[in-house]
Amino acid sequence: MRSAHRQGGFSLLEVLVAFAIMAMSLAVLYRTSGGSVRAVADAERYERAIRTARSVLALQAGVPESGVRQEGADGGLRWQLRSALYPVPATQGPAVPLHRVEVEVFFGSPERPQSVILATLLPQLRPAPGGPPGGPLPGSFR
Repeated sequence: MRSAHRQGGFSLLEVLVAFAIMAMSLAVLYRTSGGSVRAVADAERYERAIRTARSVLALQAGVPESGVRQEGADGGLRWQLRSALYPVPATQGPAVPLHRVEVEVFFGSPERPQSVILATLLPQLRPAPGGPPGGPLPGSFR
């Protein structure tokens, strides 16, 4: 007569399958949380680059006739400022020439370089009477 008495517990195969499922679940969780952390860091760098670009543009009240080409760095971010004469249709009377001013801020890692570009239109500065070229426009705000 066979004994109907069997030992309770898990077999080695069941334990190995449970560990494999747990390892896959942890890998997915790790990848998801790692991607979220990376996305937050990328968003912070992007926001910082935008603030830097806005600050550089805010320092420009106008553009000299020769245009602007500048470079600089701010806390690990590099920026380039450049301008070009903006074509406007001929109008009656004196018109203030406009320049398209563009600032590009470079950020990110060397493996994944990124940049952001902001552009605006600024008036060309007129020389002050008897002063050096590139002075402010009469009646312009600073």
